Amino acid sequence: MCGILFGVFLTSCKKEYSYEGGFVNGSLKGTAVYTLAGAGGECLGATISGKYYKGILLTAQNTVTLNVNVDSIGSFYITTNSLDGFNFSGSGNFTVVGAQTVILKASGTPSATGLFTFSPPVGLGCDFVVSIVEASAAQAVFSFAGSPGGCSNAKVLGDYISENLVTNYNSVSIDVNVESAGMYSISTDTLDGIYFFALGNFTRTGKQVVTLTAAGRPAFARNLSFSLNSPSIQSCNFNLSVVDPPPLATYVLESGYGDTTSPCIYTIQGGYNAGISLDSTNTVSMSVYVTIVGNYTISTNSINGMQFSHSGTFTTTGSQYVSLKGEGKPGSKGSFTFSPNIVGPHPLGGQACSFVVKVL
Repeated sequence: MCGILFGVFLTSCKKEYSYEGGFVNGSLKGTAVYTLAGAGGECLGATISGKYYKGILLTAQNTVTLNVNVDSIGSFYITTNSLDGFNFSGSGNFTVVGAQTVILKASGTPSATGLFTFSPPVGLGCDFVVSIVEASAAQAVFSFAGSPGGCSNAKVLGDYISENLVTNYNSVSIDVNVESAGMYSISTDTLDGIYFFALGNFTRTGKQVVTLTAAGRPAFARNLSFSLNSPSIQSCNFNLSVVDPPPLATYVLESGYGDTTSPCIYTIQGGYNAGISLDSTNTVSMSVYVTIVGNYTISTNSINGMQFSHSGTFTTTGSQYVSLKGEGKPGSKGSFTFSPNIVGPHPLGGQACSFVVKVL
């Protein structure tokens, strides 16, 4: 990663477009039909490049790469809101449909330090965060313990409840190894409406603990995996669960026994075709066994552009079926294995199982 950045690197985009400047066919929006990945929340897979300093004019090296899905070819113009004296914009032509990337270039001069959230207003839009630091500040050299895998000894504090604003009690502590003292800026990606950040100064070298504070309001109950980001430092990740408000149900996924390789008892409904968005007919009905009634959420990981989940309230105990709703758009043909998980406490085990979706 270059400079101060947030987000993760894109690994599956098919084609890349860069900003050449100006209007397109006299229009600010262009003629193409497309959506930004993560519309309505975090810009999924956004990669920010360049160094961002207070009072220093931004250059061609200051860019953000966004993931888009094109439904109809044509011209495009994408611009963000303006914050702290700068913004991002880009234009060009999409010549093929499907998943690809666009590069927006920054322009302007940041006027203050801090974290700033930008929103490309296409469709519902999505968000990405840029950190501005003092140009004269010496930057620390450090690494995350556990990178590039799980963050070693990460401790998540506080309760994370859907639709509840996080508080000062919501934080995560991580281990770092400081090679050279100086200023540091650490942030996570934004998932489900929340992110973690820390700005400060390392005054000594060696192993230390940094506490990142949470910000935002989680929208849905789900299991999340956050990635830590800081300039030119290899990332690590930590997990947390956003749970439903109480009372919480106690139940198991039948035939799962906590092993994601064990098949669920399930039935798949609807057609699955590459490049066609899922709708209300795309569901997976799976068996659960409930011992205590209450609120629940079951959710899968996201694979090939698809995810399945459902939130509700169990009002009776015993064996019953839950219908997980599909969302997204399959990117390619093939058979894909999903692992639905209980989101939140699972004292009886049986947290996960698996089912297979075939995309034509």
